[in-house]
Amino acid sequence: MRTYYVFKIKEPYCNLTKSCPYNLYKTLESIYYLNNDQIKVAYNFFSQIRDYFNKDNLDYNLYERYKNKDNYTKMNYTHMIYDYFTKEKTKLIINKSYLYLKSTKEVPTFLKVLSKKDRLFVCDFINKDYFWLEQIQ
Repeated sequence: MRTYYVFKIKEPYCNLTKSCPYNLYKTLESIYYLNNDQIKVAYNFFSQIRDYFNKDNLDYNLYERYKNKDNYTKMNYTHMIYDYFTKEKTKLIINKSYLYLKSTKEVPTFLKVLSKKDRLFVCDFINKDYFWLEQIQ
């Protein structure tokens, strides 16, 4: 299973880190691993680099795209794909600050769809993997 966090990065930080995503990843990773004592500082710093997702719009667009697929289900802001043939089990949870994606696939279906959006940065902190989503084909 892979666990991805998808962040919408503010344009100035996106431009600054586009050619060197390692620095952005290390920044987000340090925020991810902070303890509760430092949560206020982490939140303030995180707020400076990330943009908000339009939850309702993204939720609606994903639903419209997949609603007629047999392998798709949705509950509130959680979208799921269970595809027996490709052996994909993917769960996407939409939050304002980030998207949480857990999947049996390296490149889940939802990532392919989201790759059309700008300024999305993907991190898998457990496997130390990161990339700009637009690089997915």
